[in-house]
Amino acid sequence: MNDPRPGFLPIDLYLQQPRDPQTWLIKPLLPVSGAMLLFGQPKTGKSYLGIQLANALTGHTPDFLGFPVVKSGNVLYLQLDTPRGVWSLRFEDMISKGFTYDRERLLLADRESVEFYPFDVLNPKHCVYLRGLVSQHNPTAVIIDTLREAHSGDSDSDTSMRNVIVNMVGICHPAALIIISHSRKTQADVDKDIMEDHRGSSYTPGRMDVILRLTKSRLYYAGRSIEEGNLKLERQDSGLWLPKNDEAEKVALTKVLTDPTLTTMRAKARALAVLTSTSEEACMSRIRRATS
Repeated sequence: MNDPRPGFLPIDLYLQQPRDPQTWLIKPLLPVSGAMLLFGQPKTGKSYLGIQLANALTGHTPDFLGFPVVKSGNVLYLQLDTPRGVWSLRFEDMISKGFTYDRERLLLADRESVEFYPFDVLNPKHCVYLRGLVSQHNPTAVIIDTLREAHSGDSDSDTSMRNVIVNMVGICHPAALIIISHSRKTQADVDKDIMEDHRGSSYTPGRMDVILRLTKSRLYYAGRSIEEGNLKLERQDSGLWLPKNDEAEKVALTKVLTDPTLTTMRAKARALAVLTSTSEEACMSRIRRATS
């Protein structure tokens, strides 16, 4: 019988170990069984973006803000921050304005529908309970909104937050873990190192496969498999988000992609950076999304 945990192996045998045939849930943002942190200032629309993300991961939409959905399935959204009355009104308003969703795959719970509240991921009894709920649905992803309402630990302590994230991953695995959280209060809507903007311990953003920072007009992103970049966004009447079409940037992108003298992706990114006055790495991400 094959040992499911064989320890160290040569490369050829390591590559024969069981793994999901798909690498990505959302390419190249969120890998299968990965971890994502979505954060921003209060009232920037984080939960609305979380709903969009959940809806995309059910397969109800083919992409998430232009990033293609590769693998879909059940998505569980645990809302611990917003009262049920307010949360319900948001959905009723979105639905009245055209929001559609997969009734079978997108499942909600809140602080009134789980057995323990306040919920504490550092409490073993709470972990066992939530793990049982999650395993009933075999989800592709689990969204926890918000991080601060899900634990009793010290948010500034690396040790405490390591225990929080380890327990959350254990509850959700093999589903992806998506955490919604808050940014520092003093940060403005500017292009900067998003690793430094998350409130609390640096362990949390450092542990993630991808980080998304939402402001009132942009989504900044960085991850293990994607260069730092950002998207201009515009808020819809429903509260949901769409990429903001910038005709000048679209023309510049088309020009670069159709230039036969630019034979590599890096060369295209350099040229686009000059035309749009943005960073080369952000342009690399735009080109990858456009050609994926």
